[in-house]
Amino acid sequence: MASPAVKHVDVDGIPVGYFVEGEGPDIVLVHGVNGNPETAFSRLLETLTKNHTVIVPGHSGSSITPLPEGELDIDLLVSQVLGVMRAAARGPVDIIGFSSGAAVAAATAAIEPEAVRRLIVGGAFANHTHPWLRLLTKTWLRLADSDTGTFADFGLLNAFSDGYLDSLQAHERLALRAGLSPSPGMIAMLKFILELDISDHLPRITAPALVIGAKQDHLVPIRYARQFQEAIPDSELVEIDSGHVMARERPEELLRIIEEFLT
Repeated sequence: MASPAVKHVDVDGIPVGYFVEGEGPDIVLVHGVNGNPETAFSRLLETLTKNHTVIVPGHSGSSITPLPEGELDIDLLVSQVLGVMRAAARGPVDIIGFSSGAAVAAATAAIEPEAVRRLIVGGAFANHTHPWLRLLTKTWLRLADSDTGTFADFGLLNAFSDGYLDSLQAHERLALRAGLSPSPGMIAMLKFILELDISDHLPRITAPALVIGAKQDHLVPIRYARQFQEAIPDSELVEIDSGHVMARERPEELLRIIEEFLT
């Protein structure tokens, strides 16, 4: 697919980038820590845009929106996603978020329930209070200052399953690794998730919700997805055999799950 035409909407003085493709009921896709919305959903867009208008915001920390003067927080990112929805959507949307984007999407559904028709999240976690998650993220951050190459390797090893990485050609692994270099936006997002806690938001979600857990997720082990689902009233859980970046590892299965839930 050709590179999308990026538009901007001002949200509290920050030009928030987004793009829109396709035609049909509105879907909003919210990216995670590696904030490149132009490529994060490349394996989903070709199918989703056949029957949906897909709105892809790039909140602060992404490649198309500048960082604020202060630290990132959940209220800021939710306000930016809502700003894009008000600019581009034609009513309530189906919102889909992955990784840290799952938290942003879920908080959006809790804060503005009338704006969200249905919620789907993948690789989700409600907070970073568990010692294992905190140690992993702090280790990743320390590598940004000491060894940027190892920073990228660390991300690669944890974001994808071993079977998937082994199935790739060397040039494909190198391309994935290049996308995991420690940009200022990525560092800001890692610091953001260390402070993230949307636990109080989850019980307030009223939209039908689907949580997709990845059985081989090394970055956010599947127990966090299960806990996320248990906290949302009347939500559903589906588990797939994938690493954290399920949109790349298992796009066909992920699309089938999404379409079945939205039908």
